Amino acid sequence: MAAIGSTPFERGDDAEGFLIVTSAADKGLVDIHDRRPLVLSPGAAREWMRQGISGKEVEEIITDGAVPTDKFTWHAVKRSVGNVKNQGEELIKPVT
Repeated sequence: MAAIGSTPFERGDDAEGFLIVTSAADKGLVDIHDRRPLVLSPGAAREWMRQGISGKEVEEIITDGAVPTDKFTWHAVKRSVGNVKNQGEELIKPVT
């Protein structure tokens, strides 16, 4: 597991932060990358953001609160999708 984010929680204001958590890729995405975003259910995400959460609780959320990979639909895309400089709706058209 790996994480990157911005957490302004200690400031005491209403600023929003973000966190991207990744896990080992399995099924579907493993063909192109060894990591995948860990997608949490809404309830698990709220629990994850709770201040003072313990390491044991985090492990439980990862195990029980992550959306399983079989709930995703995988689509072939062109290589141009992998470059952040590329923009436009042609990137989401089906690959034929």
